[in-house]
Amino acid sequence: MTQTHLICRPLFCGLVAGILLLGGGAWAAPSEKPNIIIIFTDDQTYRAIGYADPLVKTPHLDALAASGMMFERAYVASPICTASRASMMTGRFPQQHGVVALNQQSFVPYLGSEQNLPERLKRVGYTTALFGKSHLGPPTTYGFDAGEESRGHDDVKMFDQASAFIKSRKDLDQPFFLWLAPRQPHVPLLPEQKWLDWYPPGSIHLTKNFRVEPTDASLNNQGTPTETFYRDSHFTRNMDRLPSGPPRDEKTMLAFTRAYYAVVSHLDDQVGRFVDLLRETGLMENTVVIYLSDNGYHLGSHGLGNKITMHEESVRVPMFAFGAGIAPGRTTQALVSALDVYPTVLELAGAPEPPEPVMGKSLLPLLKDSRAPHCGTVFSECVGAGGKPGEGHRMARGDRWKLILSDRDEEFLFDQQTDPFELDNRVADPEVAPVLNQLRRDLSAWMKEIGDRPYPFANQANSNNSKKDKYKR
Repeated sequence: MTQTHLICRPLFCGLVAGILLLGGGAWAAPSEKPNIIIIFTDDQTYRAIGYADPLVKTPHLDALAASGMMFERAYVASPICTASRASMMTGRFPQQHGVVALNQQSFVPYLGSEQNLPERLKRVGYTTALFGKSHLGPPTTYGFDAGEESRGHDDVKMFDQASAFIKSRKDLDQPFFLWLAPRQPHVPLLPEQKWLDWYPPGSIHLTKNFRVEPTDASLNNQGTPTETFYRDSHFTRNMDRLPSGPPRDEKTMLAFTRAYYAVVSHLDDQVGRFVDLLRETGLMENTVVIYLSDNGYHLGSHGLGNKITMHEESVRVPMFAFGAGIAPGRTTQALVSALDVYPTVLELAGAPEPPEPVMGKSLLPLLKDSRAPHCGTVFSECVGAGGKPGEGHRMARGDRWKLILSDRDEEFLFDQQTDPFELDNRVADPEVAPVLNQLRRDLSAWMKEIGDRPYPFANQANSNNSKKDKYKR
């Protein structure tokens, strides 16, 4: 493949149909191809896991992450459920595949298409299944051999179905691809008391950027473009009828966060038991597992609930990989995108390239060497809340700095090194103009590549090319 893409360069490090090496592990002939499992949670923000925040009790997830590689700076293609899931299945950004916001119908042209990840894997001998939250219709309509969209808020049925699938594969040679999509920790938050007991009074605190309600800054808008709208204020189908959106005082937000963490701890227990089953059946020896979420979640940060912004809490997610051939105890600070999962899975399986070029880069070099070059800048878009592509928020995240273009064409520049809670917009600071202009150029070029509208500050971005960038992006 000769075409390269701005999300990462180069796109592929080479699809390998023969031997794939990761550290000390290897996969060779087709009969020895690894089983591949994606665990794709719902609304789990990057801080809602024990290794990122010790306040969160996730002993199983922490142990699994430590048994492989943690990707500490992972971002989604879009912080909207349906758009993010369609991107994972196609390897493309929302405005490329057309599924913006929650518009499931836009995915219809991809039903059964060869761009879909399960279709690519079936071509090289994989059995494919999806259990849990599809959000794109019945899984068997878009490439999966088996599966069902379960709707229980506690994922009990989903894990039962996935466990039955694993037991059915115990004595079979054919490799499998399993997409396991828990609904937790998405609202409603209805945890059992035993999980709430893990979080006694005084054990939780709110983040530095907690607010009772958001400011009217355009980057906080969760509605259609130019609105001042904040989501889930009237959703109270949680324990004790806790509201899921603003305004929420500190007491209410502490209670809501406790319920959210309790649900995460329940999910942790379920994942731990599922992986135990993989070990008991002997399948773990030749299985690779990648864990991440469809998007993050605002736990009162910036005064918000839900997601649908370009704030870190919304667009950044926990992510790790473990299993056959992946050396334990590794962490990488590389910027990675959820879109990187698509080419990673193809490369693991030795699958052919899809009809439409993908926008991510295989993670296999990073799994072998945590300092391997990967991406200089990652991008995300949150468009189409009003049903129209081209409307909404966009982000370019460099090594140190992050540029947000809001739905009102306002810019926000945050120094992630000194201001990780994004409280100080530096866009008007002349001292950092060079890095601002470089991120403008990156974002402008990316928007053009994905078929977005023109970047409104293109002239400013190109006016300062001669200045030396004193800040590392």
